[in-house]
Amino acid sequence: MSSSLNGSLGDGREETFEGILEKLLNCEYCTLSFLHKEQLVTHHRTHMGEKPFACEQCGRAFAEKSNLNEHRRTHTGIRPHSCSWCGKAFYRRSHLKVHLRRHTGEKPYTCDVCQHKSFLCKEQLMTHHRTHMGEKPFACEQCGKAFAEKSNLNEHRRTHTGIRPHSCSWCGKAFYRRSHLKVHLRRHTGEKPYTCDVCQHTFVDTSSLQRHKCHERVLKFSSSICDKEKLFNCEYCTRSFLHKEQLMTHHRTHMGEKPFACEQCGKAFAEKSNLNEHRRTHTGIRPHSCSWCGKAFYRRSHLKVHLRRHTGEKPYTCDVWCGKAFYRRSHLKVHLRRHTGEKPYTCDVCQHTFVDTSSLQRHKCRSGKPDQSGRIFLNVDSYGLILQLMLGEHVLRCISW
Repeated sequence: MSSSLNGSLGDGREETFEGILEKLLNCEYCTLSFLHKEQLVTHHRTHMGEKPFACEQCGRAFAEKSNLNEHRRTHTGIRPHSCSWCGKAFYRRSHLKVHLRRHTGEKPYTCDVCQHKSFLCKEQLMTHHRTHMGEKPFACEQCGKAFAEKSNLNEHRRTHTGIRPHSCSWCGKAFYRRSHLKVHLRRHTGEKPYTCDVCQHTFVDTSSLQRHKCHERVLKFSSSICDKEKLFNCEYCTRSFLHKEQLMTHHRTHMGEKPFACEQCGKAFAEKSNLNEHRRTHTGIRPHSCSWCGKAFYRRSHLKVHLRRHTGEKPYTCDVWCGKAFYRRSHLKVHLRRHTGEKPYTCDVCQHTFVDTSSLQRHKCRSGKPDQSGRIFLNVDSYGLILQLMLGEHVLRCISW
């Protein structure tokens, strides 16, 4: 037996490794073993739910006295354990140990289900396991929505209270979550730390990168980028989604379901986020402002498109036919129909077909009978339609007054 496996008894004698194993005290509820009876008794409390050590100030109880002593520091403010890299201080030595791994890059806990994900501490791994098991033990008392992590529940509660503690130092916009603020700040700084390994396009957050990776064009270039077997495929069309919730929302477009209705006008939507944006049309709040000209918008997506008019960016290109570029994806979609000859919109009066809805609506507005002077008399519905389209489409130019 190697001497490295021997243990000192403190009086000059040494004990073999096998001898130490024989003296271990085994837990009757799990596979853990302990050298001392006191350690086993303390461990048993985790199975029995016993917490005999209570804080005198807040009443919070603990299974071990050492945990109570560390907890008391949250009241006194004493943080005795400091990071030698950045100076950040902690109440507990174990918290410092986990923090140091952020500097060293060490992630010792690996998921045995998906293999490729590793974590800084055991708690993060246990939380991650819930995503595989579908467990969400933390439920909101007000709306019943459940979460895999208690921290997510705490952040969700702010949606009910309206408290947004994380504010942007650039524009003042506030957020429920610190992570949302972190992503938002990148829009000011221009930082895009996440890169697609196929086309080298960069993104501000991982969700944007994942959506990009699961785009059909990227899947065509490299099936290894996004595991198709892990996608949720729509049974009605060819679209696929990363999350089951996204697929369920998409299904509503096929089924015609719009469960989210506006309380003021009754207009319904397939997604709650669209309803929230629609409500701003009643309140007049336009939270998304252009930094170039000051024009404000109800939706962030509308501002994003508007900014391209200042920058000249036209990200949607007719690659197959003529190379013409567009500000909007919808404009490219309509343009492609001019190449293919597709005209999906049909007039229900004369059966004439059109490439887009605006062309169909203009046609309908001209369908009245002209008088002797050539003027077209419009009914109330047609006139209201013209007023709606006047700014965007200049419909009045198409009418012979």
